[in-house]
This record gives sequence, C-alpha cells and structure tokens, in this order.
Amino acid sequence: MEKLQHLKERICSFENLYAAYEDAAKEKHYREDVLAFTFNLEENLFDLQKDLLDGTYTVGPYREFYVKYPKPRLIMALGFRDRVVQWAIYRQLNPYADKRFIQHSYGCRKNKGTLPAARCLLNWVQLISRKPDTRDWVLIKCDVSKYFYRVDHKIALDVYRDYTDDEWFLRLMSVILNNPDVPFGLPPGASANDCPKEKRLYDVGMPIGNLTSQETANIYLNRLDQYCKHILGLHYYVRYMDDFCILVKGREEARRIMAQIDVFLRDELHLDLSPKSQIVPATQGCEFVGYRVTPHGLRLRKKTIRHIKSCLKHISELYAANAISYDSAMQSLQSYMGMTVNCNAHSVRLWIERNIAFQRKEAA
Repeated sequence: MEKLQHLKERICSFENLYAAYEDAAKEKHYREDVLAFTFNLEENLFDLQKDLLDGTYTVGPYREFYVKYPKPRLIMALGFRDRVVQWAIYRQLNPYADKRFIQHSYGCRKNKGTLPAARCLLNWVQLISRKPDTRDWVLIKCDVSKYFYRVDHKIALDVYRDYTDDEWFLRLMSVILNNPDVPFGLPPGASANDCPKEKRLYDVGMPIGNLTSQETANIYLNRLDQYCKHILGLHYYVRYMDDFCILVKGREEARRIMAQIDVFLRDELHLDLSPKSQIVPATQGCEFVGYRVTPHGLRLRKKTIRHIKSCLKHISELYAANAISYDSAMQSLQSYMGMTVNCNAHSVRLWIERNIAFQRKEAA
C-alpha cells in the first residue's frame, strides 16, 4: 500500500484546521476554553497554522486527574488549542490507517466498538459450541500489561514510518510523544494510582485522553494483529485496543500460540502480557470488553451491575436534593438502560424499574 504523502500541507491547510476545530468543539461550544478560542477563531487558527508550518508548535500543559472505574487510570487532558491539533492529525491519518487494520480490530473505529467486539466473540463461541469436538476447543484471553503506560516512543515512531516518510509529520508526532515536561510512562510493575510523578518515565507511555494516543495505540498493536493473522494464521482472533481473544483447538496448541505472542510482544514491541491472561474452555465463556460472553449470550459483568446500581442510586439522591435537572437524571437513566438492552439483563432492568424513582424532597 502506498505511503501517505504531503501530510504537512494537508494537516496545516486552513480548511483542515477549521474542520478540526469543529470536531474538537462538537457538543462543547459553551466550555470556557472553547469560547475563548472561538472569540478570535480566525486569528487563533492562523497562529496555530503558523506554529505548525514553522515547526515551533509545542504541546501545552496537561490537566491530570484519576478515574477509578472500571480500573484506576491516570487521565491527562489537553487544552482546546492542542485538541484542535490532535483532530487535524486524526482527520488526515485515520482514513488511511483504518484501511490497513484487520476486520476484527474494534477499538476506537467507526462502526466498531465494545458491543460489536463482544458480538463477534459471541458468534464464534456459539459456532464452536455446536461442533462435535467442542470440548477440544479453548479460548485464549489476553491483555497487554499497562499498555498505554508502556508504549515505547522509538518503536511508535518506527511504526509511523510504515505509514509515511514525511519527516515533518514524524517530528510533530515526536513532539507529542516525547514531552520534556510531562512523563507519561510507568516502570514495570508500577500502577497509575501509586506511582509518584518523579518516578514516571519519559521514553515510554502515552497520555490516556489524547486522540492521537488512541490512534497510535491502534497502529502500534496492528503489528500484533498482522502477526497473529498472517504469520500464526489465526482465524478466530478479535482485539479491542489492548484486550484480545483467540479460539483454537487444543490446549497444547493454545499454550504454544500464547508463548509465541508473548515473545513477539516483548521482542518487537517491548510490551508484556498481563499475568491475568489465561486459557479456558471455549464454552466456559469469559469477560471481554465489559461483557460476560458465553454460548448462551452476552451478560453484564457483576462488577458492571454493581456500578450501575450504585450510580443510579447516587443520581436519584442528587435529583432529590435538587442538585441536577430531571433531563440530566433521565439521560443518565436511559444510558444505563441502554446498556441492558443488548444483553441478557432482564433482572437488572427489573431492579431499576422497582428501585429507581426521581422525586424531589419536600422542603422542611
């Protein structure tokens, strides 16, 4: 496939920057930083264009915060000006990169996502469950240990060279990845919520929250996809970001494949399989992208059910205290109800109907 050409002109064109502004501002027009950028929109876009063309663009400060669900993560949020740059890159890179991804890569792609990924695995598990030799089949469930925090910057830039020889673009990606002021990486074995900033690493890791981090993450692990599909010849292989599942016949064959993938990740991408990776009978089912996948269908994980109940109780309390509007409360309720529609979750919907009601507390 021919490499991308003229990325400097395409990314820095005023038309692309304006479209990137619209993408970055979508449903966020009334935020303070968006309003400030929009007030002098044309001037700000021309200033940004000049910095990019001159090679003087630098990434602004990050706002750091932690999220606890579904697991502790350090999130780094950029200012609006930098988000426009991220969208400008994404708009030109993603359509080309997406064509090089395998069919069953589902992370951060149009018309893909967690539900299609779970349904793909469900279809395969149900297919295997109908085979006469179903007991011989096993499922390899793997994920990459601390993926976003362990991506090697040198390898990431080398991966980008598979897509383009444009030195201007490669320097721009280096500026985004190799931030001299903010370390993104974690030492092996460390976790995001207990590693002080002074112990973080500068030569590995990507900030969770960046649009370019999502794109880089997919491009980086596309090498694993190509290895699994075209070198190992795996038919039943599905990946959502750093989580992937494989169905194979024979436990010994599964161990051999898992060992080969482990070596490939360590040698080629400087990554490690999570210790939680496992091999289980294909019909036993497994947790994947937030669902419990079994031959009988998709179910919500117990952890997800507890989270839904806890959040809806909290929303109900906020509404009762007049802290949120009815529309906001109903929007959250409908969102959680929507999660239950696509899987076997009748009992959860029944619990919601019986226990969640939005009523204001009467004034004393």
